[in-house]
Amino acid sequence: MADDRKPKRRVARTKLGVMDAKQVGQDLVGKVVLDRYLVETELGSGAMGTVYRGRHVTLGRSVAIKVLHEDFVHDRTMLARFRREAEAAARLRHPNVSSVLDVGATPAGHQLMVMDLVDGASLGDLMEARLGRDRIINFIRQLLAGLDHAHAAGLVHRDLKPDNVIVELDHHGQEVPRIVDFGIAALKTDEPATGSRLTETGTLLGTPLYMAPEQARGEAVDHRADLFALGVMLFEMLSGTTPFEGSALEVVIANMNEDLPAVAQRAPHAAPDPLLERFMRRLAARDPAHRFASAHDALAMLELIERDPADAALRLGQIDVARAIAVVWLPR
Repeated sequence: MADDRKPKRRVARTKLGVMDAKQVGQDLVGKVVLDRYLVETELGSGAMGTVYRGRHVTLGRSVAIKVLHEDFVHDRTMLARFRREAEAAARLRHPNVSSVLDVGATPAGHQLMVMDLVDGASLGDLMEARLGRDRIINFIRQLLAGLDHAHAAGLVHRDLKPDNVIVELDHHGQEVPRIVDFGIAALKTDEPATGSRLTETGTLLGTPLYMAPEQARGEAVDHRADLFALGVMLFEMLSGTTPFEGSALEVVIANMNEDLPAVAQRAPHAAPDPLLERFMRRLAARDPAHRFASAHDALAMLELIERDPADAALRLGQIDVARAIAVVWLPR
């Protein structure tokens, strides 16, 4: 399949060559930034920047340090977005969301952000194996709680995907998924007009497989784009495969023009919980107006599925044929 769930690692963008990107890393590794964080090793690179593992030189606390790609240093739009992200993400305090601890720049002008270091496997790695129903519900419940917290703070992730969720183990050995890398996040209260999702080089920000239709079209994006992405992730958990096959462009077009297929169509032997599948389809509806109004509402429905499946089925539009026939054929 041409479209992989895990995008290929990119060390640079259009103006920064591979050798230059490596040199930037070599310049930072082993150095102390912001007078207190030792840069230890590179962890990975994404659309906006490269992430390094670091350590507070006094407290010994391990951290993640995200450095904005050098080709964005003179891009006022990206710098403003980077700083808005830091300001907004610094307000987040939730067990299912990674927080920003510090922000600043190196003497050479590299913009950086210091975040919680989330230690664990990515949800993408865990999804390589089939997940049981209880485990799926546990992950989705916590991710919705994290999104609800972020959305309430006015922050939309806009690049939610399995590789941006790290699953830690708490002190009791319980799995705790944490949403990381608000790298292209946007403040809901500061959402510019159409086209703001494009860089000056015309690069659309986001990951095709999980990109909401309105985001792919360059329209205004709100918190419901994150719900769409979570719905696609749930499809993968239920089916063990992706909703659509093809190149990145083909997947984007499919998301814009087609509803997610039935799980049975993509994975005939999966046999998922019908209620969870209906729940998934509501999350990932093509029209934002047909999705849940909020992560809070989606979380309430997920809890209802567990507490009262019959009521949840009615609210999700699942018809009990036997009951419907009984009502239609009531004796006179």
